[in-house]
Amino acid sequence: MHNNYYFLRVLASTLRQKLMYARLKQCFSQEKDELVLGFERQNGDEFWMKCCLGPQFSCLQFPDNFHRAGRNSVDLFSDVLLAEVQEVEMYENERAFSLHFLGDFVLLFKMYGNRANIILFRDGEFQSLFQSRLKKDADIVLANLHRPLDQSWEAFQAHDGNYSALFPTFGKEIKAHLLHLGYENAHLKGRWEILQALKKEVENPTFYVYHREDGVYLSLLKSEGEALYVGHDPLEALNALYKFHYSIGEFLKEKNQLLNFFQRAQDKTRLYLQDLLNQGNKRGASVPYEEIANIIMAHLHLISANVTSVELPDFYRDSTIKVKLNASLSATQNAENYYRKSKNYAKELAHWQEQVDRKKEEIKVWEERWEQVHQATQRKQLKAFIPLLTKDTSQKAVEEIPFKVFDVQGWTVWVGRNAKNNDLLTMKYTKRHDVWLHARDVAGSHVVIRNPQQKVVPKQVIEEAAGLAAHFSKRQHESLCPVIISSKKYIRKTKDLLAGQVIVDREEVILVPPARMD
Repeated sequence: MHNNYYFLRVLASTLRQKLMYARLKQCFSQEKDELVLGFERQNGDEFWMKCCLGPQFSCLQFPDNFHRAGRNSVDLFSDVLLAEVQEVEMYENERAFSLHFLGDFVLLFKMYGNRANIILFRDGEFQSLFQSRLKKDADIVLANLHRPLDQSWEAFQAHDGNYSALFPTFGKEIKAHLLHLGYENAHLKGRWEILQALKKEVENPTFYVYHREDGVYLSLLKSEGEALYVGHDPLEALNALYKFHYSIGEFLKEKNQLLNFFQRAQDKTRLYLQDLLNQGNKRGASVPYEEIANIIMAHLHLISANVTSVELPDFYRDSTIKVKLNASLSATQNAENYYRKSKNYAKELAHWQEQVDRKKEEIKVWEERWEQVHQATQRKQLKAFIPLLTKDTSQKAVEEIPFKVFDVQGWTVWVGRNAKNNDLLTMKYTKRHDVWLHARDVAGSHVVIRNPQQKVVPKQVIEEAAGLAAHFSKRQHESLCPVIISSKKYIRKTKDLLAGQVIVDREEVILVPPARMD
């Protein structure tokens, strides 16, 4: 409730006592979304006001002193520097107050949560604003900010006890408190008495700072649980809120995000590993390709032409075996196919074992990271892991990319959706040092490993991305698929080529199994 009308009323009254006839000596920004104002009071004391107006958290803070950085700071609202504060005005039923300076300057503090801003006016006309992204704030008319409302018993009766029209500034917390007090079940007179008692409480409040699951918050109402701060000074209350927001609220928020991130990574890797082990069990239970080929060659005389399967004596196990055949091939050619699969099987088995070992190691890493974060008691212990959150939580950025997006061991991989989308991906979005992949000799998606830092892409990342290229191609049901690997700088397209077709001037080919998406 630190941006609630009733809190801002008390704050504006306190600022009036502190700032009347003070001069604005400094006004600058050295951090994004942060404006610092330094005043000199009549007794010579400094008074600092730090305005943090970010989209996630907006709050005013009042440090005892402030040291301006020698670099990366910029003066703002220079026209009002050295001007004297003549009045602090609170706007009726509005989450806004203003500082009036000599020279008909007005600095409006619009405390609208994630749309908070500071706007300069002169002679009632807009001059400039702090948060330039909020362009509509240039249309604010100061005279229209006051909202006088009839909050009498007669008006309450006329609205049949619906307080929303009379008290639009109550906010979610006050409304929830009214429900807790049994407002909905009270008769009209009882409702009015509840409203008047509550109004009296929030107009002469005690300030509380609490911590709950979704963060640290300031309240004008006493709640269950121990408060982090209790007091009557709005400046102290905001300083406490700011302090606890970053020392406790942000720490716990990021800690929980990281724990969830590492838990999801563990679960995802375990599912992948289980899938690999299931594949291994199927391989172990099946008859080796070389033995099937030998059985076919030993019984060529028993195999009719144009059949899709045949039962043959299995001299390895002293039984019979049902062998699948390609009806368009002869018995000898079918045997050759099985011999070829047998040669690939050894490579496939080695690759499978490598993937199993790698996934087991990944699970250990995720478990260790989860435990490290779980044991953390300070924000600095999370510092090494914080960059992972930007990759995990930037869903908006992901949605804006018109391709399938995958995270492969921390590397972003884009996959084209169709032929035209492949062209868009390769020719517009892909950069010179990105890694480009495509299943060889068949139609399929273009796959790109993003490499903006121009690092050496790990072999395991390339193999997993190649598995994606194989999956999103006509070879997705084959056991192994040849995949072209190149750098974007070796990819070009001429006007005669169809959508999705490119020329690869330099390539490398690896054999990988298609990725499993189930």
